Amino acid sequence: MKTMYATFKMDRGDIKFRLYDETPIHTNRFIYNANNNHFKGIEFYRVEPGFCIQSSPIEGEDIIHSRMYDEIVEPRRSKNNNFHAYGVLSACSTGAPHTSVGAFFISLGRNNTRHLDETQTSFGIVVEGMHLIEQIQKDEIIHNIIITES
Repeated sequence: MKTMYATFKMDRGDIKFRLYDETPIHTNRFIYNANNNHFKGIEFYRVEPGFCIQSSPIEGEDIIHSRMYDEIVEPRRSKNNNFHAYGVLSACSTGAPHTSVGAFFISLGRNNTRHLDETQTSFGIVVEGMHLIEQIQKDEIIHNIIITES
């Protein structure tokens, strides 16, 4: 079985995430958006120490990105292991069905994110560049997200 990775290309260095195979809808839609440059040049517009760093695809009239609508609708994942800990990549939603539009965040801990396990779908975890996560500043740019497999 192949393992999929997403590498965030940033000025400080690269942050690489292993994408989960147990969340095929989110993972595949994230890959689609990345491969179609919908994350190219986006910013981290929300940085909350101890909680999360958040970004989303660029919106516009002629930009069509794949929404990640499976956040709480079954089958959400093939394993019952949705868990938000430090370095977890997760989809954003309001907690209601069909409200995840491709936005994502990186969790910055477990204590303040336990409540997200019920409503937000985690779909990856950092495997390289962990030391760079807490250095991310508001409005910092992700130049591109590169998808690879091994």
